[in-house]
Order: sequence, then structure tokens, then C-alpha cells
Amino acid sequence: MICLYCHGRITVELNLLNLFSQPKKVCESCHLKLTEWRRGERCRRCRKIKDSGEAACRDCAFISRRFTSVRNIRCLLDYNSEVKMMMHRYKFVRDVALAEVMADFIDIKAWQYDVIVPIPVSDHRLQERGFNQITEVLKRSGTAYTELLATNKIQLQSERTKSERMKSDNPFSFDAGQKDVKILDKRILIVDDIYTTGITVHHAAEIIMQRKPAYIDVLTFSKA
Repeated sequence: MICLYCHGRITVELNLLNLFSQPKKVCESCHLKLTEWRRGERCRRCRKIKDSGEAACRDCAFISRRFTSVRNIRCLLDYNSEVKMMMHRYKFVRDVALAEVMADFIDIKAWQYDVIVPIPVSDHRLQERGFNQITEVLKRSGTAYTELLATNKIQLQSERTKSERMKSDNPFSFDAGQKDVKILDKRILIVDDIYTTGITVHHAAEIIMQRKPAYIDVLTFSKA
């Protein structure tokens, strides 16, 4: 077997414990690098590394003033140097095979949520990249999802300063083809690739809350 991240050979010694298990997507060395969390005092809610002297997370404080907060936020990986490189290869070099690597970390249970909503990308971005980086991972993990939202936003979040992100207008709306999806009193999970300030997922949640779901949780592949 070949590691999908470093392309090195994965050597597995078969035994009764792993004989019927799914084959590994990455080698042990890459798995350790990808799952390492940087040191530092973190916000208990969004997992941001707090600045020196930052008693409370400023990002979460802003979110709580500006938005109705989502119920829970969970980030699968830290945005360490290895994950940052993986995201660059995946999104900008278009190494779509890395969706298999990230899918391996997805552990959503079918009974946990009624509707799983990926953050959408614009038609322009989809045409440019060739795939939606979020739905591609969900597909490969076997996770059912509903493309409830749409956007025409072209500028990447990474191209904006933190201040610009904080002041940005809501770029999302309900997708015209999903008008009949019932989410009243439903359990919703929003999925995004990277959680930075939290503006993107809370903009998405702001739209979804118009239809009064029971609650909204957030899952992101990594925490910047």
C-alpha cells in the first residue's frame, strides 16, 4: 500500500486485529505529523491559540456580539505546518486524492444530524478548481449531505485581512433548488474546511437560522 500523503510504502504486519479492517490511507509518520496540535493555551470553544495576555478569546467574543452562536464547534485537525501544506496541495495544486486522507478523519454518525450542510463555493471557484473541497471529502467518507446554501463570493478568505473578514457582508443565501428542504426543528451540522475567525460558518448559520432548526453544530477539517 502507498501513503496518499508522502507516497511512501505502508508496511502492515497482518494479524487478527487488522485482518478485516480498512487499509490505512497514510503511513504512521504522516499520521503523527497531521494529527499534531501546536502548543499554547487554547480557547475551549473554537480551539484558537490565545495571544499572550488574552484572557478570553477575542474572536469568540466578537462572534457572540455579532451573531447568534452555534451550539458546538469541532475541529478535526490543527492547522500545523503539515496540515497547511496538505490544504495547499489539495485546494491550489488540485491534488484531489488528498480528499481521501481527510475523509479518513471524518467520524460523523448518521444518527447525529438530520441535515449536513457543506459551505458552498461559487460557480466561478468550482470551475476554476474543478471540485468543491468540502463535498469531495464528504463524498469519500460516505457522508450524506445537502447543498442547502449558495454563494457568488469569488474572493478567497485567505486573500482578506482579519479586519476585512470581520466587516464582510453575508455572502450566502438558500440555494434555489433546495426550497423544499424542511429544517424546522432539525439538527443541523455545517461543514467547512478551515475555521479561522468563525465568520464564514456563522454567516452560513445566520441564513439557516431563518428556518428555525433545533440547533446548529459546526465541524471543520482544521483550525487555523
